[in-house]
Order: sequence, then structure tokens, then C-alpha cells
Amino acid sequence: MHYWKKGCISWLAMTMLLSGCAVFQAEQDTATQRQQVSLDIPAELNQPRKPGKYDIPEISATATAVADKSPVLVLATASSSRITDEAETLARVMFERNDLTGDLVPFLTSQVSNFLAGENINYTMADTDPLRFETDWIKNYKVEGFWFWQDATQIDEARYAINIEPRPHGRTAIVTVSLLEHRFFNQQHQLSKAQARDNEVELLNGLINQVAVAEIETAIANRDRETEVSLEPGINSAGEPALITEQVIDVTWSQLEPVFEQLNFSVNDIDRSVYTYYVSYSKPSRGIWSSIMGGEPPPVLPLVDGDYQVVLQRSGDGTAINLLSKDGQPLDASTIAAAYDPFVAAIRAAKVEL
Repeated sequence: MHYWKKGCISWLAMTMLLSGCAVFQAEQDTATQRQQVSLDIPAELNQPRKPGKYDIPEISATATAVADKSPVLVLATASSSRITDEAETLARVMFERNDLTGDLVPFLTSQVSNFLAGENINYTMADTDPLRFETDWIKNYKVEGFWFWQDATQIDEARYAINIEPRPHGRTAIVTVSLLEHRFFNQQHQLSKAQARDNEVELLNGLINQVAVAEIETAIANRDRETEVSLEPGINSAGEPALITEQVIDVTWSQLEPVFEQLNFSVNDIDRSVYTYYVSYSKPSRGIWSSIMGGEPPPVLPLVDGDYQVVLQRSGDGTAINLLSKDGQPLDASTIAAAYDPFVAAIRAAKVEL
């Protein structure tokens, strides 16, 4: 009896499983049929709209070559250079005039000439408005072998144009490098559009680097150049001896403290409303390390150690620097005359314009 029950249960379980698979399959078939059902619209009624925005259009264009490396970027390494919006497609950069360039167009013209000469590239001036340089054939070689057994084989050559387009205001200029001609000796060395742009950008980056080096050289020369000093001994509006500078009074006031440091003045107090410094003076001593290293001795004023006043007054278009005693009495003319050279040395050491 028990065996019969187990047999029935097993038979029922297998029947349910088989019928379940049939049910599931039927559901899948029904879903497929539902997707394939289309409406039959009578001819006298409007057909429903069938939006085609998700339809995949037919593509007839042929596949183009894809570059196997990232494009060369325009590197604006010079302080005056700026990336333009077209830099992704053109070898182009903008230059702005600054203290290191001076007049922009003559500066850029000189740097283009220096760059091409440094690379041993011959060129001609094809036009002057706008400025246009056209290079001779620049040859490209492939070097094979090692050491004494190296062999250089020319693979192609190209000519380029460098255009300098200044803006009407003269403060900026656009420099563009473009490929004029390309000759190759093997079909595999023919330049694609992307490769041609990379070559243009590499030439432009070399020019930008030339400008950056020129700017650094100018900055070093300006740093090492001896400061021009307009300070002269003279007389103030009251007829008293003073040191006269061409700078206006506010500029003079702002630049005196570095000079005081060079002269070993200590500032005790200031009164900007009357342009007065209250200072203490002590003769500087040359340190042992300065003596060993051969440094310049500090400037020494013809004054005794003590307290003084330095008062500024307007004098024509410039400023009178008055050296007064602690009580506000002007120092004598001989002391002012003897203080002139130490003041000039301190101005140059502080690198200020007075």
C-alpha cells in the first residue's frame, strides 16, 4: 500500500513538472504573439502615427582612418603666449605684449628668424602685411644602425608657412603654422590630415619655446641691469638743501623703506599725513661672511648714530627728500651732498626707482 502511494506521488510530481514547462512555454509563445500582433485599420480611417526617431538610419559613408596616437598639443610655455579656441584643429597660438616682449610684432619677427636660423632652416619673407614666412624644404630622416654603423635615410620633406597676424590695437598677435607642401618617397610615409597637423604643432611649439627662452633672457638682463637713478642733490621749496627725485611723492613714499634697510635706518614711527618718517640711524658694520665672500660693503651715511626725521615734500613734478635732525632742523648742505652717493648705492641695491 505504501509503495502505491509513493508511486502515485512520484507520477503526480512528474505530471505537474511536465505540465508546468508546457504552461511556461505557452506563456512565452503568447508573449511573442502579442509582440507580433498588428492592427488592421479600415481604409476609411486614419492610420496611427509610427514615430521613427528610434529607427537606425542607413550609413553609406566609408570608414575613415583612425589615428593610433593622441594628437600633439599646442604648449603655451612662454609667458606671453595664450591657447586659442582653434588650437584643437589648427597649429595656432596668440601672443600678448608684456614687459618682456616690448613692441610685439618686431619681437615676434625677430624670434621667428632666430628660431629658423637656430634650426638651420632657410626661409623667405613671402609677404609683409600680414607677415608671412615660408620655409625651404625641411627634410626628415630615419636613422638605422648603431654608433659607427648608423645610416640616415631620407623618408620625406615638407615646406611650411608661418603667419603673424597682429590685431589693430597692437597688443596681441596670432601666429599660425600651416603645411604648404609634402613630398614622400614611400606611400606609407604619406601624411594623413592628423599627422600633418601634428607636424605643424611641433614646429609651432619649437617657436613658442624660442619665445620663452628670449623672455627668460630678457628677465635676467633686466634683473642684472643697473637701476637708473633720477635722484640729485638740490634745494626744496624753502631754499633748504635736499635730495630731489623725479618720482611723485606717493611713489617715493612707497619705495623708501627698502632704501632705509640698505642704509641701516630703523623706522620708529611714520606720519603719512605729513609724509614723515621718524628713524634711528646706526653705522652699519661689514659682516665676517660678507668680507670672506667679497661682497660689496654697505653704504655709510655721514651721520652720527641717533634719531632723525625724513620728510617728503612736493617739488615741481617730483619730490624733495629732506633729512632733518631729531628736532626737525634741516641738516647742512655739506652733509646732504655727502649723503648723496650712499643714497644712490642704497637705491640700486634695493632695486627701486627713485
